[in-house]
Order: sequence, then C-alpha cells, then structure tokens
Amino acid sequence: MFNTKKLDSFSAPGNADSIETPAPAAHPATGEYAAPDRTKAPVHALVDECLTVRGDLESNGDILIKGNVFGNVRCKLLIIDTDASVEGGIDAEEVIIRGRSTGKINAKRVRMENTAIVESEIIHQIFSADEGARIIGTLRHMDETASTASRTETPKPTSTRSAGKSAASSAAASEAP
Repeated sequence: MFNTKKLDSFSAPGNADSIETPAPAAHPATGEYAAPDRTKAPVHALVDECLTVRGDLESNGDILIKGNVFGNVRCKLLIIDTDASVEGGIDAEEVIIRGRSTGKINAKRVRMENTAIVESEIIHQIFSADEGARIIGTLRHMDETASTASRTETPKPTSTRSAGKSAASSAAASEAP
C-alpha cells in the first residue's frame, strides 16, 4: 500500500537526491506493527496550508496550524499561523495566534500577534496582544473564572415531584368557586 521509498518532488527515481524512508518495523513473531514510543520527546504536528481538518485534534506535544481546522484543539503549544484558522474550542498551555480563531480559548498563556483576529471568550493566566490584533469577545483571568464558578453554583432541589404536585393543587384550589 505504501512505498518504502519516498521521492522528492524535484528528483527522479534512482537520483542521489531522493529520500529513502524505512518501512515500519513489524514484530517478527506476530507480524504486528509496534505502537510509537510516547516516552520520547514530544512530537510536533503540522496542519499544512493545503489541509482542512474537520474534527478534534489532540496532541501531547505542539501543533502548528497553517491550514484550517473545524473542531476542538488540545495540546501543549498551539500556533495558528497567519493565513490559518481554527473554528472550535482551544485548550492548551500556550497559544500563539497570528491568524483567525473562533471559539472558546482556555490557556495559561495567550499571545496575539498583530495579524490575529479572534472572536471568542479567552480564559488566560498571562495575556499579551500586539498592536493591530483584533479581539471580539471577552477576556477572563483564570482566577476570576474559578471564583465566579464557585459563587454561581446553586443547590439542586431535592424533589421536583412534590413541588409540582403542590403547585398543581394550589392552582386547582384557586380555580375552585
């Protein structure tokens, strides 16, 4: 299905400039392919400018987006490049935005460069924006959202059935002559 030899777009077969990639190693006894070793340094992922991704992206490492993503993104470092866009939620340790983002951003550190266009709620610990960056939405510090969430929690009613019956019987009683 896949060739073990990858050709550079500018090289011809048999040329010294061609790039060879080894085939994935299969276990000798079972013939199954081994899972990638996740104990190594984090891998950097790239969504190229010719790609449009529909669905969620999740990585233990960094993601550089040069294309378009329609879905949620979760990673350590997310970079949305100049002509790129993300429509969906972002959850990362650090986000650098040069392009367009629509959706809730939750990150410890958010940096918007001068070409950034963001339409979202940004929950951050550290925030910076270059002159020229455009924001439509709200900025909230992580501490503020934590304290607001604890203040707005209301206890749930213990029984809605008894409340419904008493409301119904009072309505019936008020209609009686």
